[in-house]
Amino acid sequence: MKPLLIMLLVWSSHLLAAQQTHIVLDSIHSNVLHESRTFRVYLPKEIVEKKQKQAQYPVLYVLDGDDNYLAISGMMHYLTEVNGNRIFPKMIVVFINNTNRTRDLTPYRVNASAMLPKAMAEVTGGAETFTQVIEKEIIPYINAKYPTSPYRALVGHSFGGIFALSILQKHPDLFDDYIVIDPSLWYDDGRFSKSVLQTIQAGKLGNKSLFIGLANTTNEPNLNKMLASKAPFSVHEKSILRFCQKLSHSNSMLFSYQYYPNDDHGSVPFVGVYDGLRAIFKAHQLSYYEVVKPNFDPEKRIKTYYNNLSAKLKTPLQISPEELEYFDLFYSINQDQKGQKRLR
Repeated sequence: MKPLLIMLLVWSSHLLAAQQTHIVLDSIHSNVLHESRTFRVYLPKEIVEKKQKQAQYPVLYVLDGDDNYLAISGMMHYLTEVNGNRIFPKMIVVFINNTNRTRDLTPYRVNASAMLPKAMAEVTGGAETFTQVIEKEIIPYINAKYPTSPYRALVGHSFGGIFALSILQKHPDLFDDYIVIDPSLWYDDGRFSKSVLQTIQAGKLGNKSLFIGLANTTNEPNLNKMLASKAPFSVHEKSILRFCQKLSHSNSMLFSYQYYPNDDHGSVPFVGVYDGLRAIFKAHQLSYYEVVKPNFDPEKRIKTYYNNLSAKLKTPLQISPEELEYFDLFYSINQDQKGQKRLR
């Protein structure tokens, strides 16, 4: 058996024994909203096992926490801690639960429409207040309790998507990157979408990333058929596509979007968050493909990887004990004791 294959098999079996994910149910009393707000916190195993005590971790904030915490925490665990995956960095993930979703996630008060029943319209418009809850209460609480770095990203779906865009428009520095899945850009007959687009195009957000996932909510076979559709709900899909097409011609920030022809509004968050994280950290990945190349130089590449990722995440990062074990194996197979010492 080839040495490289032996290395991969040994490393994979070692990592498959990794501990299960660790999720904490936590809460605060909001003085802004005068109510209790609950959230779940996913923690990388180094925090749980009290390894690398000086390490700081980026934080991913996810709206609609009750719906998303199982899928995204499992994804985060597998793609950062199992099988040597480095698709994106290890992160603390905060899943914020809802109390009054329509109130908290909509940017301003609007009247009822074909897309928004009267009962829902009557409670719209609380996004700015909820932003204050996140900025003034939840984020400081998380920063005080857990080893966080200054880097933060936000995930929002549907109403959560326009909430994320509202923050990007009015409080762009609150988060570094944004993952927006099938946002309700039909809101206020498209006026909200137009306002956000104008703000982004006029702004200086070049160091921030925005990923938008677009679902096939009309069940049409292609986008041209969707654009020609007269179905009432087609306005949802059309509004997102047109927003993305216009923003694609702007250089105001790092922007990408993905259309999912096989996913509807309900199923798209899972694959959309996965692709969104990959897009945000596209330039900061270290994969098996690199390791298996004959000219792979662990000493040089690892240092470059961590230097670049440290800059992205705004905190100094160090190679983990698991990664040192992996590259110890690499050097051992290649009988390179000098290289092994240099890496350490």
